[in-house]
Amino acid sequence: MDFNGQSSFNNQDPFGDLLPDRAEMECEELFAQADRLLNDGVVIEAVDKLTQILKRNPRFGKAYNHLGWVYETKYKNTPRAEEYYRAAIQYAPYYTAPYLNYAYFLSSQGRFDELKEHLDRASQVPGIAKDTIANEYGIMYELSGNLQQAIKYYQDAAIVTLDGGKLDKYRESIDRCRKKLEILNPSSNF
Repeated sequence: MDFNGQSSFNNQDPFGDLLPDRAEMECEELFAQADRLLNDGVVIEAVDKLTQILKRNPRFGKAYNHLGWVYETKYKNTPRAEEYYRAAIQYAPYYTAPYLNYAYFLSSQGRFDELKEHLDRASQVPGIAKDTIANEYGIMYELSGNLQQAIKYYQDAAIVTLDGGKLDKYRESIDRCRKKLEILNPSSNF
C-alpha cells in the first residue's frame, strides 16, 4: 500500500505515463551528442550516434531528421534525404524541424506543387515558426514568378516575426520583388 491507501499494483495511475523512460532518455542524450557533433562538423561520429539511436528505437523521429539533413547537405543523396525527412515527420509529428527542413529540401528541388501541399500541412503544426513558413511561401511564389503573391507572404512573415534581423530580411525580400515587378512593368507604380 502507498501513502494514499492505494495498492502498489494499481495500473490505473493517470500520471504513470509521465514517468521518465530510461531508454527514451538515453536516446535523447545520444541525440544531443549527435547534434553537438554535427554543429562541430564531425559528421561520421554524429551519424554513428544517430544510427545507435535508431537501433535502440526505430521510431525516434528526431534522429531521422538529422540524418535527412546529413544526406541532403553533406552526402548529396537526395532520395535518401527525402526518405529520412518523411520518416522524421511520420515518427515525430510535433517536432517542427523536419517540416522546415523538408520545405527547404522541396524548394531547392523546385518541386513547388509538393512544397505548397507540405507548407499547408506544416502551417498547422503547433509551435511551428509561422514567420518561417510564410517566408517559405514567399520564396516559392517568387521563384515561380508570382511576385505579387510572394510580396503578400513576405509581408505576412514580417508582421508575425519578433526578430529584428528576420524583419530586415523580409523587408529586403519585399523590396527585391518590387524591383522585379518594376523591371517587368517599367511604366507601373508598385
